[in-house]
Amino acid sequence: MAITRSVTGVDLGRDAIKAVQVELSGAEASILRSVSIPRVRLEGQDPQSVAAALGAAMEQAGIPTNGVTLGLGGEDSILRYNHIPPQASAKLPLIMQYEVESVSERMGESVASDFKQLPAIRDDGERTVLLGLAREKALSETLEALEAEGIVVANAVPSSLAVFGAWEMVATKADLDAPEDDLVLIVDLGRSILDVALVLNNRLIFARSTTFGGDQFTEALAGELDATMEQAETVKLQRGGVDDALKGVDDRTVRPLRTAAGQLLGMLESSVRVGGSQAGIQLPDVTRLWFAGGGMRLKGLPRYLATGLGKLREEVFDPAGPSDEEGAGGSFTTALGLSAVGLQSGRSGDRDVILNILPQQYSDRQTFRDRTRFLLVAATLLFLLLCARFADGWMQGAKVEKMHTKLTGQKTSLDKQMAEKKGWIEKNNRVRSRINRLLREGEPTVFQAFVLDYLSTNLPAEIQLEMVDLEVDELESEDGVGAEMKYVLAVKGRANNEKGKGTHLVLKLREDLLKQKEHIRKVDNINVRSEPGAWYSFLFHIEPKYQVLSSGTSG
Repeated sequence: MAITRSVTGVDLGRDAIKAVQVELSGAEASILRSVSIPRVRLEGQDPQSVAAALGAAMEQAGIPTNGVTLGLGGEDSILRYNHIPPQASAKLPLIMQYEVESVSERMGESVASDFKQLPAIRDDGERTVLLGLAREKALSETLEALEAEGIVVANAVPSSLAVFGAWEMVATKADLDAPEDDLVLIVDLGRSILDVALVLNNRLIFARSTTFGGDQFTEALAGELDATMEQAETVKLQRGGVDDALKGVDDRTVRPLRTAAGQLLGMLESSVRVGGSQAGIQLPDVTRLWFAGGGMRLKGLPRYLATGLGKLREEVFDPAGPSDEEGAGGSFTTALGLSAVGLQSGRSGDRDVILNILPQQYSDRQTFRDRTRFLLVAATLLFLLLCARFADGWMQGAKVEKMHTKLTGQKTSLDKQMAEKKGWIEKNNRVRSRINRLLREGEPTVFQAFVLDYLSTNLPAEIQLEMVDLEVDELESEDGVGAEMKYVLAVKGRANNEKGKGTHLVLKLREDLLKQKEHIRKVDNINVRSEPGAWYSFLFHIEPKYQVLSSGTSG
């Protein structure tokens, strides 16, 4: 039976506030419930008013409010790309902490942050780390207002990454066995925010949010028609378009709307160039386009952009909500993507690039509450268990004499069996210790032959061996009788460092040896250093994995 999970995504958009509950059953995802509240209907735009309206709508719709994923718009979050040389993973948090503190000092206020290392390796050998930032004070006010209405946030994700989450859930993926690279340009056009992402062979390499949206089209139309923004918006929705050959398009709207579309086209071309530069990769040409957002409903716009970007194949995704019938609901793409992110939280792998930007104080409080809730449940179960045990003891009290006699006899029998068992355990331990010593004495020759055979078969041409030596230490045996021999195989060599890959070759050799878990217990770096010339020397101590007998069941 497939495991079923459901997660709620909340998008506090500038045009409308949306919440979507998505259920995942096995590999199938479906939208269970959704709500959309146009902001024009709210009594106020402060966090408290927004949270109150959203909480009431979610309760009426039956959408869960615990553990939701909150979207952070482009005006609420910052994405930065940091280029870092390859290094130990333990150092990366320290480097990013320094970067966050620098940004916080320049902004003059505290920031919440999270970072992930992008999967693609740059052409210069460095790695790109995606750093997400949000103003902690403003974000905390929103979180506190939502929590006051019973909406508990588990993840806070930038909207451009949420759109990538929606693409992962519903879009057609690349065939990784195909010889050509697949570069998808994701575009989500909202009222005032443009979210863009680049996906190379199903892996995110770049995402950004820019201030541009449907309002720019409305402004261009209002200037052409000498109308108000409200009048121009109505004309745009009813008769606007970028191609007068399309049915229902007023030819007076084409020129101003096509001007705004040209600006959008230039921004998309710039995003592709910037994305390649930030990722540090020589990108192939864009092969596919994936459009989303309410702004993409403008007649002829997707086809216009696809033609301008090289006559590419486009796919338009438009999960519209019920309130769209009134023209104010917008697109549910971001909210759907946020739910998808929530369903995939905690996953691992090189496609895990989703950031969770929550203030540390808020995260600590959530952790404390989760632990407290667990302790309360455990205390309740313990209390019920104690009550059941007490009732059982009271009922058994009437038969205490009979049970005492019976238990005394069983105790005598068990004591006798325990004494016999201890004798057998001691005898087995002595035999096992001797067999293990014999195994260890015979193991070195086999182990040394295995390592030499492995090195002769798998050693790359850039690495030269200088010495392979078996070192022997005499240790006291576990049972105190006789002595045990500890064998360590010393492997000394050097790697060609002409291309600056000496360190990589040595580390890969060590990792490959460690993968031979059936024969090798550990590999210690005794001496790894750079030498004059184009060489990088190393000395490994390889310790075998002995075939020690199991001790069996002991009392």
